[in-house]
Amino acid sequence: MKYLLDLINVFSNLKKGITTYSSLWTGQAYTPDYIQSIIDSLQASNDELDTLETSVSKKKKEARLLESTNQAIADKIIKITYGFHADKPEQLIDYGIKLPKTPETWNRPETALTITIIDDTDGVGFILTTLKDSVAKNYEWEKGQGANPADTNTIPEMKFFKYSSKTSFVDDDVAKGVRYFYRVRAVNAAGEGPWSEAVSRVQ
Repeated sequence: MKYLLDLINVFSNLKKGITTYSSLWTGQAYTPDYIQSIIDSLQASNDELDTLETSVSKKKKEARLLESTNQAIADKIIKITYGFHADKPEQLIDYGIKLPKTPETWNRPETALTITIIDDTDGVGFILTTLKDSVAKNYEWEKGQGANPADTNTIPEMKFFKYSSKTSFVDDDVAKGVRYFYRVRAVNAAGEGPWSEAVSRVQ
């Protein structure tokens, strides 16, 4: 999380200063080892939050896929029910079914999306936006961290980041001086579209 990463950076700089001027800090309780223990605790908490956020996002994705799968089963049952009561459609009310309408069909997304990425207005994090895909129900995002902030060409390992029906969001979980890469693809009940080209930015 951004606030934990900022605090880790504060303590890291303090540790560096105390180590550099160790003679001035002799006998003080705030030793480099003590500060490192704080850094380790903050980092562990940040890692745990990252893991939980990723887990929740994955569970949401699984739930949406489960919804799509079981909705397809429900649609088949409803279609059979329509056939049984074609002569007396008013009986559909006993199943909690409204009068039949044309079933919704989906084509698999085929368009590679494009991403725009800018700094958030408060100076913390990035605003990521992709154009709306005409057949998309959701959008799957991946994120990667570059090894060299100056390198815009080497795409790092991309990991699952977000699954959402929205085409825009803010990522506040970024550290200054680090290059982050993002890519996105459209998703619906028929499958996933192609990944977009990865875009990157440094704050």
